[in-house]
Amino acid sequence: MRHPSDVVLRVVGLLVAALLLTGCGVRPEDRPEPVTTAAAPSLNTGNGSPAAGPRLTVFFVRGAVLAPVERRTDATTTAAALDHLVEGPTRAEVRTGIRTALPPEVVGVDEVLPDGAAVVSVTRGFTGITGGNQLLAVAQIVWTLTDLPTVTTVRFVVEGAPVEVPTDGGLADRAVGRDDYRSVAPAEPTPTATPTPAGATPTGSPPPR
Repeated sequence: MRHPSDVVLRVVGLLVAALLLTGCGVRPEDRPEPVTTAAAPSLNTGNGSPAAGPRLTVFFVRGAVLAPVERRTDATTTAAALDHLVEGPTRAEVRTGIRTALPPEVVGVDEVLPDGAAVVSVTRGFTGITGGNQLLAVAQIVWTLTDLPTVTTVRFVVEGAPVEVPTDGGLADRAVGRDDYRSVAPAEPTPTATPTPAGATPTGSPPPR
């Protein structure tokens, strides 16, 4: 037979244990509580461009002609277009033969005039590019900016003064457009021939007699 004091001690021990478990445990809820999770970070694609958003077409070089590539962007502005152009092609694009003739001496777009001419500031080092790379570099800027609906031509300036740039017809210190660089225009995609169904007469061929 247990001594009464042993029973009392056992009861007290059980009560203390129950109190400790209640204080340290998690109380059950009457109904489920919503759990808040942090939003997933936005993804970027190449060159820091956002994964979703409007697109810009910028022109690099493949061989001796321009090559258009697309970039996702936050805004389709002249400044954004020029920034993507100055960043250059991605590593994946370089592996396909794409390069840039554009040096880092492009300062930026000063303004777009009411007549649609974008004024681009460059340093004197930009005008010192030699060979065909200078024409390609200018053509890259012209074709990229005139792809925007607000720009029709580009005027180049050094410290605010107009500067001569090469064109297909020679040096010019005026606003230039795509027609001035048709010699390096992007290659047109080769049209796919449509097969002629059996028994049909090809267009332009005389009917069988």
